[in-house]
Amino acid sequence: MLNNKFTILFLIQFMLGYNIFYHTQDYKIASSSYVASYDTLKNIYNFSNPACNQKNNRFIYSILGNNFNGILNHQQLFFTLETKFLDELHFALLRTSIDDINDTESAWNDINQDNIVDISEIDYSKIGTFSHNNLGLIISKPFYFNQIRFGINTKLSTSQLFNESSFTHSFDLGVYKNIKKIGIGIVLKDFFNRSYWSTNEINKDPYRFLIGTHINIKSINLSFDYDFYDDEYMVGTSYDYNSLISIQLGHSVIEKFYLGFLLNFEQFNLGYAFVMPKYQELGTSQRIVIGINKDSFLFKL
Repeated sequence: MLNNKFTILFLIQFMLGYNIFYHTQDYKIASSSYVASYDTLKNIYNFSNPACNQKNNRFIYSILGNNFNGILNHQQLFFTLETKFLDELHFALLRTSIDDINDTESAWNDINQDNIVDISEIDYSKIGTFSHNNLGLIISKPFYFNQIRFGINTKLSTSQLFNESSFTHSFDLGVYKNIKKIGIGIVLKDFFNRSYWSTNEINKDPYRFLIGTHINIKSINLSFDYDFYDDEYMVGTSYDYNSLISIQLGHSVIEKFYLGFLLNFEQFNLGYAFVMPKYQELGTSQRIVIGINKDSFLFKL
């Protein structure tokens, strides 16, 4: 019971400081989430660097995953819409949730103050549940100038924690350039970040600066990202077999290793990733990706 109490407090602190938009880069599948990843063959979205998104992507992706052995669940939906004034816009709908885990904070009264849970000190009728929901939206626009790719992410999110709620907005600016099969990406992430809480508090988080490279040697891809603000790095490699199967292996400061694969077909894609964290107490994480080509089910008039 005592462990559950501290788990609740940890999760509250974690969710207050956790940015829902990190979920677009938590797991690396086919090098699609690195700062310098641009792939025209797999139709994969890259919201980590908006400059790396294709101008036209015909796929819709449904993504299901969980963190910490299933304590934190998340769902994502990626798609593209054609607009009259801005051509194609890429969208990401994101949701994270903690669903009905035991909350024993009010069920234990340490009468003798020994920090040990005794059966006589537990009121089982006061054991409740704890839930948290976080919703996010990314609107991504890539554009080109002098053979250099640029991109802007507009990010909006809402959060509900107990009786408090918040609204957050921020932007990303991305640049990508390919020089002799070496991709170079730069991202200014989360600038103008503001969170407005129902308590009338306003949080202003600092922006982050990331730079990355991507090298393709025959069928082998090598990617490296570095976050200057958090002093974190991510490195990974993938192998593409016959343009059908891509296997991804990587490592970062907070991830001991991650392993994923992507099956790429003309009408659909199927991917999976497994993450082992640096600290085993956090538990493993998983992600399933299903992509469908819109042309395969749209009626043609």
